[in-house]
Amino acid sequence: MMECDEARDLLDAYADNALELAEAARLNRHLQGCAACRAELDAIRGLGHALRAQAPYHRAPDALRQRVRAALPQVAAAPLPARPARRGGRAGGWAVQAWANLGMAVVAACALALAAGLWLQRPTAQGLLAQQIVASHVRALLSGRPVDVISTDEHTVKPWFNGRLDYAPPVVDLAPQGFALLGGRVDYVDARRVAVLIYRAGGHPIDLYLFPTTDAAAAPQTRSDDGYALATWVAGGMRYWAITDAEPAVLKRFVRGSTAASP
Repeated sequence: MMECDEARDLLDAYADNALELAEAARLNRHLQGCAACRAELDAIRGLGHALRAQAPYHRAPDALRQRVRAALPQVAAAPLPARPARRGGRAGGWAVQAWANLGMAVVAACALALAAGLWLQRPTAQGLLAQQIVASHVRALLSGRPVDVISTDEHTVKPWFNGRLDYAPPVVDLAPQGFALLGGRVDYVDARRVAVLIYRAGGHPIDLYLFPTTDAAAAPQTRSDDGYALATWVAGGMRYWAITDAEPAVLKRFVRGSTAASP
């Protein structure tokens, strides 16, 4: 049984999705029964959300990668500086200095390329959110309670969220498309409580996260992360994230059915 002292030492890593799955599962069980640790976790996540929202981020210009790539072959192909031989046994000194200058130029170019690569590979906000969705999905599975309200009737699941969220999530029946509704739950993603609808395709659960957004409508985009297939899109003022361990083709069929059936 995890104690509060141990749990609090792990909260920062838990908020950053940096814990191993087994450790995250132990902490998740503790959080379910400890309001004090949940409050501290909310504070940590709230601080992180505020920093991400207010910290200045600057996207590197597209021309930077091209300039770095163009600079490397130019440096590598640069001729050695021509220096006249000096008398007195020091003819090799100029060659040594030339090689040193070339080496410094190559090191500088490589450092620039590395810095540019790290900048260009900086996780996007959507990439960070995808990591949170994966962690949330895994935590729910490990907790043994991936569903809070069990029902195949959307008219039972939808009102269950009343009073638990500050918005009313649309709930659609996708059984005709081959995806049975199992129920729903409330989870915590991107520093807020969100609705999650749980469907099933064969033996694979599909979690559908949905929450309000001011983003413009956007067509579905798919990706893979840690062996899970994910898709996200915006429709009707809602941001949707779907995740499953089923084949990506199954998720694509689910997304088509969901977007067609959504109000």
